[in-house]
Amino acid sequence: MRLLVFIFALLAIAFSLDEICKKELETGPCRAAFRKYGYSTKESKCVQFIYGGCKGNENNFETMEECQKKCA
Repeated sequence: MRLLVFIFALLAIAFSLDEICKKELETGPCRAAFRKYGYSTKESKCVQFIYGGCKGNENNFETMEECQKKCA
């Protein structure tokens, strides 16, 4: 039973990571210009984009490698 719960928890975590990557790239309303990386569902890969500094979403990574590790 514990093994089943553990497997279910792992699947839930994996699914939530996929959901992050499915979110649209979001610059946000602020006017800063931070270079960030996110998964583009249109291009099916991680891409660089400009983040304004506030109110984005979780599809927002500091490095290309971090994005690829989570999403690619």
